[in-house]
Amino acid sequence: PTLFSNPVIANGLIVSRLAGAVLVVPLMEELFWRSFILRYLIDNQFMKVSIGQFTWFSCIACAVLFGLEHHLIGAGIMAGLAYNFLLYRTKSIVQCVFSHAVTNLALGIYVLVSGKWGFW
Repeated sequence: PTLFSNPVIANGLIVSRLAGAVLVVPLMEELFWRSFILRYLIDNQFMKVSIGQFTWFSCIACAVLFGLEHHLIGAGIMAGLAYNFLLYRTKSIVQCVFSHAVTNLALGIYVLVSGKWGFW
């Protein structure tokens, strides 16, 4: 028997993983990537850069760095670009957090239904 053979423990771990992926990760990552890094790549005095200010360099560099922190790098880069362009369009970190949360929720549901734990 292993720790994960106990269904109460296994289900508790799954719920905590899903909750973290939907509630904590999107907030922390969007504050870091879209609110800080995206602006820092424009000017190291990032607070002087308005939310949603566009440059090709910051857009591409931020998306690539975001992708490199994810297991599937290509998918991470594409998601990073999508969140970047959402920020440029809306000028809202909140919209990015919400979209990231929905993405992670959809991925979590897919993993739970399909059993493809490698995506998590």
